[in-house]
Amino acid sequence: MACYGLRNHEVFYLNLELFPVVRVLEDTKTGYREVWPCYPEWANEWGLDCRQLPPVTLDRPNQKIGHSVTKYLSPKLPFAPYDLRHAWAVRTLLFGWPVELSARQMGHSVEVHTRTYQRWITRQQTQQVYDLLVNRSDRPRPPMHDNENGEGR
Repeated sequence: MACYGLRNHEVFYLNLELFPVVRVLEDTKTGYREVWPCYPEWANEWGLDCRQLPPVTLDRPNQKIGHSVTKYLSPKLPFAPYDLRHAWAVRTLLFGWPVELSARQMGHSVEVHTRTYQRWITRQQTQQVYDLLVNRSDRPRPPMHDNENGEGR
């Protein structure tokens, strides 16, 4: 979930043939999609191609599967398991991923993505993204001034 921004139930419905890219299968909340890891190093370092899944019964609705994953993992973590998905969304912002790409990989629209994850972005993260963007060597430069009145071209 931390590496791919997956929903709790989606970890049970993956095709790993293109690893480290994962294919989320059709039987999930938003259906088939391909997802690239935000940090490819994590996918390899954590051996996610040989994943160990929580002992959860799958013959029920995805929402109940997700709740079971949360119930299983919550005592083992100092945060809610779904926070891993939220953190992935914020990381993609820090990487400079287009919001359309992040939204598609998470399986929802740009509108849902923005509405849901905007509130998770801290002032510090906003500053990081700002610094990243304005310090790019290929960013647009300010217009040149033609005269003392400050009129640009």
